[in-house]
Amino acid sequence: MHVDLTYLERLFKGDRSRMEQWVRIYLEDAPGQYSALEECVQRNDAQGLAATAHELRPHAHYLGAKRLLELLEHVGNEARASGATACAATVDELVALGSAIEAELRSHFAIT
Repeated sequence: MHVDLTYLERLFKGDRSRMEQWVRIYLEDAPGQYSALEECVQRNDAQGLAATAHELRPHAHYLGAKRLLELLEHVGNEARASGATACAATVDELVALGSAIEAELRSHFAIT
């Protein structure tokens, strides 16, 4: 498992419908943000890459996705230190992990 929904459960006091609503919003927004990460690498936009990674961090926190959070922090730091192209492999890993998390969430909440 890539997520631990304990934080969301506490945040929404166990209200599964509210949790699902938040997850649906995440599932609508996140693919565009992962695409933006890839586009920033292609354009060598270190500032955009760091900013987009930073925007995704709260989502990773709410989902209890520790590895995702670690990768996002690494990308932000590496982009600022070495440029966007230096983050290409990590962004590829982030995108793959994002897809796995999406599948996991869809399965958990029976979202098609």
